[in-house]
Amino acid sequence: MVKSIKLKIGSSKKTSSKTSLKSISSLKSISSLKSISSLKVKTSKQQNPNTWTNFPPKGKLFVFTGPSGTGKTTIAQAILHEFDFFKRIVTCTTRPMRDGEKEGVDYHFLSKEKFLDYLAHNALLEHAVVYGNYYGSLKEEVEEVINSGKSVLLVLDVQGALTIQRNFLDAEIIFIKTPSLSILKKRLILRGTDKMDVIDTRIKEATAELKLESKFSHILINDDLQSAISDVKKIILEGLRE
Repeated sequence: MVKSIKLKIGSSKKTSSKTSLKSISSLKSISSLKSISSLKVKTSKQQNPNTWTNFPPKGKLFVFTGPSGTGKTTIAQAILHEFDFFKRIVTCTTRPMRDGEKEGVDYHFLSKEKFLDYLAHNALLEHAVVYGNYYGSLKEEVEEVINSGKSVLLVLDVQGALTIQRNFLDAEIIFIKTPSLSILKKRLILRGTDKMDVIDTRIKEATAELKLESKFSHILINDDLQSAISDVKKIILEGLRE
């Protein structure tokens, strides 16, 4: 039976709307991601649900998406710290490394030639071009995590998430946004990583991306970070128990 939910974060009330919840499923392999069977994760009263040791035979796929600056990466880092049955796949990108970033931790920083070589050899699970830079996730890394019994957490731009949505109907996708575009712009300015012309481009892109939010399983308004993390945890645990 299809359930529907829409969460607003940082508010004393939570409203529901008809955004579809898809069943979380086990992924057999990257080459057959579309053939999926349901698995239930069981815990006892003595178990800490955040540190399950008896993983399902195959992992599950979660995706965080949304406009740039909405906090999806920060929330993902908190989730990975909380749940040891999750692993974030490091995305490949052709954009330059920013101050404080590390190769293999924040991204796999590739030349455009290397990225296009991966693409030509069908080595990417998904890919997108964002602000002139290429982004994508390696199939091999995703397959390795799934086959180990752990779950995969991808942090993707909206283009990448739509690719997952089209190809893997049972992926659980969480669209994260700010309460308003003006708040998003303030956050991008405070982040201090982009010039104003780039920020204006990101806001224009965010305006278009927000029109696509209803295509995803969950919509979360990140008004308060700790509340956002708490509600994402609830979505994940509910999905794993289905």
